[in-house]
Amino acid sequence: MNTSRLITLAISAGFALTPTLHATQQKHIDVHKKGTTSMAQARALVESPATSALYAMKPKAMRKQMPKPFVGRSHVELNKATSAGLVFGGFPIVAPDKTFTGFDGLDSTDSGEANGFVVEPPDQGLATNGEEILEPVNLALRVFTKTGAPLTPPVSLNAFFGVPTAPNKDGSTDQLSDPRAFYDWESKRWFVTILEYATTPAGALVGGSEVIVAVSDTSDVLGTYTVQSIDVSDAGFGQCPCLGDQPLLGLNKDGVYLNTNEYSNTTGFFQTALLIAVSKRDLIAGSSSVAAAGFDGLPVAEGQAFSIQPSFPSPGTSTTENRGTEYLVSSLDFTGTVDNRLAVWSLTNTQSLNGSVPNLNLQLTVIPTQEYGQPVPAVQRVGSYPLGQSLGEPEEAIDTGDDRMMQVFYSQGKLYAALNTVLLDPKGASGPRTGAAWFAIDPNATFSSVSAKIWKQGLIGIANGAVMYPAFAVNGEGNGVIAFSLTGENYFPSTGYVDFSKGSVSPKVHLAGIGQTPDDGFSGYPEFGGGGVGRWGDYSAAMVSPNGDLWMAAEYIPNTFSRPRTTYTNWGTFVYQVH
Repeated sequence: MNTSRLITLAISAGFALTPTLHATQQKHIDVHKKGTTSMAQARALVESPATSALYAMKPKAMRKQMPKPFVGRSHVELNKATSAGLVFGGFPIVAPDKTFTGFDGLDSTDSGEANGFVVEPPDQGLATNGEEILEPVNLALRVFTKTGAPLTPPVSLNAFFGVPTAPNKDGSTDQLSDPRAFYDWESKRWFVTILEYATTPAGALVGGSEVIVAVSDTSDVLGTYTVQSIDVSDAGFGQCPCLGDQPLLGLNKDGVYLNTNEYSNTTGFFQTALLIAVSKRDLIAGSSSVAAAGFDGLPVAEGQAFSIQPSFPSPGTSTTENRGTEYLVSSLDFTGTVDNRLAVWSLTNTQSLNGSVPNLNLQLTVIPTQEYGQPVPAVQRVGSYPLGQSLGEPEEAIDTGDDRMMQVFYSQGKLYAALNTVLLDPKGASGPRTGAAWFAIDPNATFSSVSAKIWKQGLIGIANGAVMYPAFAVNGEGNGVIAFSLTGENYFPSTGYVDFSKGSVSPKVHLAGIGQTPDDGFSGYPEFGGGGVGRWGDYSAAMVSPNGDLWMAAEYIPNTFSRPRTTYTNWGTFVYQVH
């Protein structure tokens, strides 16, 4: 698809509404109560001693299929053909702000000790009330004070959610992936979610899939949680039952919102995006009857919607318009090349989630934006990588995923979103690299329509390196951050951020958690099924505490002396804030 056609499509789509998606297209979603849990209970369930298996672990990778295969032009051709929209020189890298603080979060050794095996990639969750930090990753959870003092040891997510690690009667094993979390400033409750599915010993999918949601029974992060299970198999649609991959998360006053990309258990092919709305009131009450509704088979532009990202409201932001409104955003690069459009969605009448039969209105519009495109693997600074060197392999590159939409925030009437994108060297002296595209969107919804336009937008990148997996959060004052991992010829994989204020990104990258060695995880090496590109956390996280402080977490590679690695992995995470 050539760039000129993309631009024509975007302009013609501008502010026109696509066909209305009526509430009659809702489908019933099963939610059932699984029981209760707590940090203390989860610690008691962890098999002891886990460390005895630490260096005998078998590598276990959580691999994901892209919702759309790369079928477009090579990046060499893209470099020659695209317009100037993706040409970007790069921001300078500087020290953190004076108000910056940060600390080491969970790492691969923590996850290994909690579970008895190692996993890549970690995938980043984060929730905070401003005093405590709850951090889930694949496949562990830990609670810290705001200064980084641990309040719990690393806890297995299997133990926390009550998912057995032993094989089922049919020989299949339950798997967990894609943790996320948030602290709801209105109800003062903690939410933790994860995807559950089952595989045979050969790795084939069996049965359906569920998103498990644990909700704290009080404001105490260390207290008890009620656990609910939401069916995301989408049985009856296309070639489902399906694996509901990478659950995306958002909320408003009335509901908790999920989106999954549905892959057929039998064919492995993408079927549909499944958008689910669940009553927040029922989840908080620990009800045995939880109101929920879903939408699937969602056409947009010339393709099928994927990765429809719900939004989080910043503390103090109203979501009560139209009897409750939740905004969502998705990207539209269906061919894995470039695009210059976004889809903006509205879900209205969300107050109906407080009743037994939700009656929701889903609308969408397609708007023109700056260009963005499929990112490329990232290089890293040369250094010691003992696992790869023991295998006789070269230093691996880092997977930067694709250009699906990352997390979205809604603050004082604006949507804030970001995604991975390819960037081009303005001098043409080097090949494509990966950066971030960000968008500030002005939406307007009624019961029967939604319109939107770009308020501000821009690119983030560094010279001779990559910015990847951005997470955008904005507080009620309009101040925000975009957090990410970064790596390059002069930097080991690190964490960083840019400041955002009054609609503008400050043109400098602040280095936060400074990487100390190359990524040397098993997932990139051919001996473990890799192709020279190691997996990286599929998303970073940024959240706003009730007092407006901005908290972030992302993957990096820590010092192996202070944070000992495992045989097969050396990833870590860094938690940081500015205020």
